[in-house]
Amino acid sequence: MEFSTMVLTMYVPVDDESASDERILGIAIEQALTAAELGFNPWFTEHHFRGPWHSNPMQFAAYIAPQISPDRYLGFGVLSVPFYNPVRLVESMNLLDQLTKGRTLYGLGSGWAGAEPDAMGIEASYHANSQAAEETLQIVEKLWDFKTGDPALVYETPLHRGVIKRRVTPSPFRGRHPTVIRTAGRDASVIKSAQKGWPAFLGAFSAESSLEDQIRLYRSTLAASNHSQGVVEECLRWCTCDWLAVVVANTDEEAKALAAEARAEHIAMRDNYIAQNGPMHGPVAKPKKDQSSQASYAAGGDMIGVIAGTPDTVAARVQELANFGVNHLLVRFLGEWAGKTRHVSEQSMRLFSQYVAPRFRDIPPLRDLSSL
Repeated sequence: MEFSTMVLTMYVPVDDESASDERILGIAIEQALTAAELGFNPWFTEHHFRGPWHSNPMQFAAYIAPQISPDRYLGFGVLSVPFYNPVRLVESMNLLDQLTKGRTLYGLGSGWAGAEPDAMGIEASYHANSQAAEETLQIVEKLWDFKTGDPALVYETPLHRGVIKRRVTPSPFRGRHPTVIRTAGRDASVIKSAQKGWPAFLGAFSAESSLEDQIRLYRSTLAASNHSQGVVEECLRWCTCDWLAVVVANTDEEAKALAAEARAEHIAMRDNYIAQNGPMHGPVAKPKKDQSSQASYAAGGDMIGVIAGTPDTVAARVQELANFGVNHLLVRFLGEWAGKTRHVSEQSMRLFSQYVAPRFRDIPPLRDLSSL
């Protein structure tokens, strides 16, 4: 079983001054290197106008790559597909995939609404209905398939146009493309990911079906899609369950208290960001009847299902995933490395690494759909 963790320094308890950039970059580097040293695959997310490095996570990952064990993978959860020219996106993904010998995991999605697509020149309606991401991905797939000597490939979207006459270089390290993990909150997205032979993020807090139902739907579709055994194994290995809020401590009571402390700091940072920059938009848990999605997120909707407890308590929850045949868990440990609750996150990461992960390291990846 593989374990990954998110590196996040998006909300900093300081004024938005350039003098803080070097400090925050140093904290993010330290968090990534610590995660890798403890056996986690460090993952990075993409956001713009929120901290000094999240706007270019692939360049940040390229800096981290030679400093960590070659056994570790680098992940992205997620790259905001509409914000890229498709040629530049394929070039960048393939290059990092080559430099890391195929040890990159590319979560791909639409990105957040609001200030980010506005700044990138994307019409709100074109972005919000996922059309911008889908049209860009369609071109990206064609670019991965294109070979020098093929008839010219002409592409055009409301954002980009071009004519391709030679293959994009470099190629991926192996296979048709790097490992792509697609966001799949809707059942239709689960089906599409399986049909394409892509791993998917399953069981997200905003998903319209339960984790168990999504797993069944994904695997049944995968089995019916007649992919090669190699594609099936890649899908089963890297289908990802995303835990957004985890705290590990010596007692359940301590873990719950630390979770409350860390959550409060995170919400205060969001409140400060909203006060300075206006509302945030993003993927959120289903809001209460009288609460908008935006308000639900600002109130901590993504941290409703906090997992807090001793290593035994947390391991029992991981075992539930193992029983489903989940091979990859992406964890966000609560606690702000750039704030006062760094100790919560770092302690959780170390306890998970020492006492939880070893119980599952030797579980071989699920490889055969016929065994389900």
